[in-house]
Order: sequence, then C-alpha cells, then structure tokens
Amino acid sequence: MSVTPCLVDIWAEENNRVVRKWKEYEKHPRPPQDVGKRCYTECLKLQQKIQGLPASTEHLKLDLTASYNTLLFSLKYSRPNETQHHLTNSLLRALEAVGAPVSRTDLGTLWQVVLKTFGGTEHQPYIHKLLLIQWAIWLSECHFEGILQLLQQTNPEKITPSGDLLAEIRNLTFSIQEDTSLLVAMAAKDLKDLLHICTFMSKGVEQMKKEDYTEAVLAFQEATALFSPRALLAHIHTLTGLSFTKLGRPQSALQCYRKALEVDFSCQRALYQSSLVYRQLGNSHAEIEALHLLHSAALLRTEGHSSSLPVSLISPDMLLGSEQMTYIIQVPTPIQILHSLAHKCVLNDRQVYGHQHNQEFYMTKESFLFLLEMNSEGAEFYLDLLASLQSDSRPHVPMSVDLPFPRIPIIYLEAAFAVLKAKRFWDALAICDEVIVKTVDLVPERLLLEPHHQSDSPTELAAMVLESDAMEEKLDCVLWSGAAYFLQGHAYLQLRDTKEALSSFTRAINQLVKVCIKQKRNALGESGDSDSKVVTLEALKGRTFASRGVCFAERGQLKEALRDFQLSHQASSGCRNTEMWLVETLWRLDRKKEAAAVWQQHSTCSPTPVDLPLYLQTWQEDATLLDPNSLKKKMDQFIHSCGDSTVT
Repeated sequence: MSVTPCLVDIWAEENNRVVRKWKEYEKHPRPPQDVGKRCYTECLKLQQKIQGLPASTEHLKLDLTASYNTLLFSLKYSRPNETQHHLTNSLLRALEAVGAPVSRTDLGTLWQVVLKTFGGTEHQPYIHKLLLIQWAIWLSECHFEGILQLLQQTNPEKITPSGDLLAEIRNLTFSIQEDTSLLVAMAAKDLKDLLHICTFMSKGVEQMKKEDYTEAVLAFQEATALFSPRALLAHIHTLTGLSFTKLGRPQSALQCYRKALEVDFSCQRALYQSSLVYRQLGNSHAEIEALHLLHSAALLRTEGHSSSLPVSLISPDMLLGSEQMTYIIQVPTPIQILHSLAHKCVLNDRQVYGHQHNQEFYMTKESFLFLLEMNSEGAEFYLDLLASLQSDSRPHVPMSVDLPFPRIPIIYLEAAFAVLKAKRFWDALAICDEVIVKTVDLVPERLLLEPHHQSDSPTELAAMVLESDAMEEKLDCVLWSGAAYFLQGHAYLQLRDTKEALSSFTRAINQLVKVCIKQKRNALGESGDSDSKVVTLEALKGRTFASRGVCFAERGQLKEALRDFQLSHQASSGCRNTEMWLVETLWRLDRKKEAAAVWQQHSTCSPTPVDLPLYLQTWQEDATLLDPNSLKKKMDQFIHSCGDSTVT
C-alpha cells in the first residue's frame, strides 16, 4: 500500500503546527499547563494516524519525528513507564519499516539491533533523537549502567576501556542534524547538551552520597565548563561548594557559593550554605547578612515572584529526578529561615557580651549600639515569627530531620526572652501568658523519672518507648510552664516589682519541683535528648531559686535569700553568679568569715559549661547579675586583713 505525497504533507504540516503552537507558548515565563497537555494530546493523535498505516521507509522520517515530539511531551506529562512503552513501540516499528527481524527482547539488545540496523543510513539522526529520550528516562531513574551501555553501542569503535560513563560522554559523537521541513519541540542538540551536563551533575551527587567528595568536585567542575541554564549552573557551583565544605575547605566553598550567586542571585541553597559556613568560621555578621538575604529571597518566591526567562519543555528537574532534586535544592522553609535569623540575632548579642565579660573590659560605644540593634532586630524577627504562626494562612511547620525546627512553645519562650532583652517587658509577660495558658492543664501533679530496665521482649520494648515518649511530653510541659513563669519573674524584676517577681518565681518553682529525678543521668533511658532535658530542668530550677533569692535580697529578707541561694547551689552547682550572691548574702548577714570561706572555696573552681536553651541564657542587663570586680575587691581586702589561717 502506497501513501500519497499529499497525505504525508498533511501530516507533516500537522506536526509543524503543533510544534509552532508550543514554541509560541514556551516563550511565556509560565506557559499554562493545559496548553502543553493539549499539544501532547494532538501529538498522540497524529502518531496514531501515522501508525494506523503499515510501517514504511516512505514516511519513516515523519514517523520517527512525530514519535520524538510525542515522547518529549510524554517525558513532561506522563509517567516514565508510559514513556518507555511508547519508545519501545517506536523502535520496533522502525525495524519493521526496513524489514529487519523484530522481537520483543530486553531493551539493551533492542537498542543494539536498532543502532546496528540504522547506522550510517539517512535515518540515523532520527534514531539518535529517540536514543536521547532513552538516555533521559534512564537518567531520571539514575540507571547509569544502562546509559553507559547505550552510549558504548552508539560509538563501538571509541569505547572507553575503563568503562567510565563521564569519559564515554566526553568522547560521544552524535548524528543529530535537524530536518527543516519537520519541526521538533526541542532541538536534539539542546537536549543532548542538557543530558550531558545533568549526567555529570547526577554522577557528582551520587559521589557525594558515597562521601567521595573529591570525585564529586571533579564531576561538578567539569560540568561548570559546559554551557547550561543559569539556574542549573548556580546549583552546580553550590554542590561544588558543599563538597569543598565536606573536604574541610570552607574558603573554597565560599568562593563557589559566590559564583553561584553571581550567576543566579535567587539561588537560595547557595545563600543558606554560605550562612552555615560563616557560622562554622564564627563570622556572625556575615551569617546574619546571609540569612537576611535568604529570608528576602524566600519571601519573594512565596509571594509568587518568578523568573522572566522562558521555560523549556524538558527541564533539569525532570532529568535529575525528584530524589536528586530534593537533595540539590534542599533549603529551609521561610518560617525556618526567619527563626534562624531571629535566633542568631539574639544569640549574637549574647556572644559579644560573653566575650567582653570574660575578658573583663568595658564595652565601647559602637559595640553597645550594635548590641542594641541586635536586641531590637532579634525581638522584631521573633514577633514576626509569632505573627506568622498565628496567622489565618498558617505556614507549614516543617518536620524534617535534616532541617530541624523547634516545638512551638520553645519558639514562644525564645521570643519572650528576645523581647525581654529589648526592654519590652509587657510584651514578654503577654507571650509567657500564652505558653502558660496552653500548658497549664497538661502539667502532671507529679512526675517520677527513673531508668528503664533492659528487656529482650519486642512487646515490652515497644511499651517502654511509648512510655518514654509520654514521659518526655510531660517533662516538656513542666519545662515550658516553669520557664514561662521564670521569664515573667525576670520581666517583673526589671520593672522593679519584686512582689510580682517573687510570685512568678514561686510559681515556677512549684511547677519544677513536681519532677522527681530518681537517677540524675540518663533518667529516661539511653536518649541523649532526654538527658539534656533533665540537665535543663536542673539548671532552670537552680536559676529560679537564685532569682527568687535576689528578690528576697532586694526586699531585705536576707535569711530567705540565703536559703534560696543554697537551694539553687544544690539544684545546679557551678553557676558563678549564684555563688557570688551566696557570698554577698552571708556578708550582709554579718557572717563575713563564712562568706570568705565560701569565696575561697569557689574562686579556685572553674564552672562546668552547660549547653542550655536560648531562653535560659544570661544577658548584659540581667537584674540578677552581681558585679564580680567589686565583690572580689571586698573579699580580697577582708581575707588579707584577717589572714588566710583566720578565715579557714
């Protein structure tokens, strides 16, 4: 049966019309999804018309071109197995057209027969277009072995002895000349170049997952030498920087992140990784600036601002696959970024103060102004964060293990601490009230923490895990409510309302003493997280007793103050400020020799550093802090006047 030239021309024109329609819409930044799907449907209908006739070399070029266009749209709008099914049928039909033996064998053998049959013929460029589709399918599935075998069959005389896929791609020669009479939705050269760079990129990611970062750097550096879209090149620079970070070369990593941002300033991963490197290097100013920029970029993306560049039919996201892309572009959500920014601003203030306090020199005017700015900025960021959490369009609260996010009550406590530092005492009281109201009904009357006994029974182990989880949740509620009352006490203390401060600190103590720790360490089993909560509980209890002691001292109730400072020391020893208050109180009670003995005992001991939550840190204008210099001078003079033997 012969197909008339008229029919071939009609189908060719129909193919070209569909492609021109897509090309027109492809120029838009975000072409409507239904346009692409309509083009796909029209391509499928055209392919069905052509394949309704027996396969023939007379219209094989049109047949293969229509198949190529259909498969391009299928890559975008269908599942990989459907695309593979269409591709296999197209290859079998091509063999049938030239009278070659056709059998449904494995894909590797089928491609070997097809490439051998059409090698050196006028149809070879059209077959190579379909080969690119196969490459794309396997790349999205990370089937590198299949890609290697496929490319080796394309150039059997240039097979790389080492069997290295990247080396095979470097030596690849393709016959992909375009037929101007038959339009294609994506030029074969453009697809080949994209596959080239994405394969290098994907192999680099695989090397990173294997922790072979040196090989990953080599793959990424070679990929950067290839022509690629700006966004993709920025991701490659970012991945190179990640590899350098893992190799312990932070400065090289920063150079890569700068290159990524020069190519595409909206590359959020580069900004995020830059902030992490600056944190590693201890450059707080640069880290905060990077977080600022990252937060702005995340807000722009959230508000729907998009690139004005046209969108290609086949994107790197499709070729690299969802798993690879998740690894490549993983960044915190806007709410995580805002929390990191707020936390860092508040913590940076504490770090500057802590450094100056340890070195015992006075703060310059510039440093003081900087701290005020950090205080105010951190407080504002935390208030923005609370507003986001309370808004009607409540943001997604992430639960990623790689990018952890604190529990909501912890964020409220951190916010209360931030506004307290910024001298917004009534705001701090209101925020703490929110925590208290939400946790008051969840605090147990009594909570006994004791180690679990080992058990080999899976049922008993599961029950122990559930019991431990419930125990931790109760402990969390005690910690949160106790910390909220503790911060309220400090707010009232700053307002010079010692009566209300006493009441708040007493409420905090009443919450905290509900927990009885039978064994101080590993009270909840082997969980390090649980152990840290017990340490936090002890520290909070100690600081609350000490803070209430300061209130009593301010009110002249020195015996009560002494009792609380002693209880504080018992609950959490090693707090230098509590030890100084204990000395000061004994001195005011005219028990000067006892004060001197305590001073000598503790002045020779170095406090053990404890990693505490942000909301339990000290700050520059904490009303409970004593001046160590004046106390030291007073005690040294007394000890010198009495003589060491008299004191001891």
